[in-house]
Amino acid sequence: MPATRKLLAVLATALIAVTMGATAAAAKPAAPAPTFTNPLKAQGPDPWLTYYSGYYYLATTTWNNTITMRKSRTLGGLKTAADTLLFTLSRPNGAGTMWAPEFFLLNGPNGPRWYFYYTAGREPYNLGTQRIHVLESAGLDPMGPYTFKADLLDPQQDTTWELDPSILQLNGNLYLLGTFYNGSQPMFIRPLSNPWTANGTRRTLSTPTYGWETVGGAVNEGAEVLQRNGKTFIVYSASHCSTPDYKLGMLTYNGGDPLLSSSWTKSPAPVFQRNNAAGVYGPGHNGFFKSPDGTEDWIVYHANSSASGGCELNRSTRAQKFTWNANGTPNFGVPVGAGVAIASPSGEPAS
Repeated sequence: MPATRKLLAVLATALIAVTMGATAAAAKPAAPAPTFTNPLKAQGPDPWLTYYSGYYYLATTTWNNTITMRKSRTLGGLKTAADTLLFTLSRPNGAGTMWAPEFFLLNGPNGPRWYFYYTAGREPYNLGTQRIHVLESAGLDPMGPYTFKADLLDPQQDTTWELDPSILQLNGNLYLLGTFYNGSQPMFIRPLSNPWTANGTRRTLSTPTYGWETVGGAVNEGAEVLQRNGKTFIVYSASHCSTPDYKLGMLTYNGGDPLLSSSWTKSPAPVFQRNNAAGVYGPGHNGFFKSPDGTEDWIVYHANSSASGGCELNRSTRAQKFTWNANGTPNFGVPVGAGVAIASPSGEPAS
């Protein structure tokens, strides 16, 4: 065979091999997108979930004298992650019945630290002793170690319990959010001079007045901050947690002094509530977090799978993605049923 014809034959054979390889690659089905299912924690009331430095961190009510946390590279991995003991409560005030934990990376005197806020009362359980307390981390690990920092008691109004602490950062100032009892259960806001010190007494932020806020009891609690594109919202839980009508409402900041309730507008309808068709009841006490790549917004909350579930430890931790309306307000959609496959947050590592 002449040299030229031999070279052409070799090239043709190589081209056929390359073409066949490309065809086989194209025919290979793409790997399915990763998913997870709710619940993320079977006994997980009052969940707080944060994504930080490559991991998800989850803390929930324990209703005893311990504070625990789970850690996972993936959201679905929280389902089987171990509960790690962070702190054991042993003080006379706030020694047990730990609930509604939340942790924030805030600037302290030694630079950024995690401040872990929680509600606890004296043992044996007495609702009247429930108050808000705070721990401080030694460094930048959300799992600590932690030391006790302060009781966040209001010396001018320390006559009733306070629950469900959260933090609002707005216009360069720091505020504590919570709820208290005055016959009904309104939310309050209190200015802070640092992450553990009050700088003034509490002000009433929102009082339950709508019918959907008063099922089983007049309740506004679990205030959670959501901020985007210069807008600030407070999403809160309404009605009593013992009912399947526990749900989420929303306040919108309109400018002015955040300590004044007139600076906030309450949405006239709930923004997230029971989904009977999917078997989801009493969704509430939520938090917010970002996907690993920062492109998606997610809500974490607890809910029951039975209309008679009540305020028990069996309320389970759940999460789902939400979107935004054209007017800049959040659109939480409806609660997704347990066991339904949900696409994992964007940017998660391959499992």
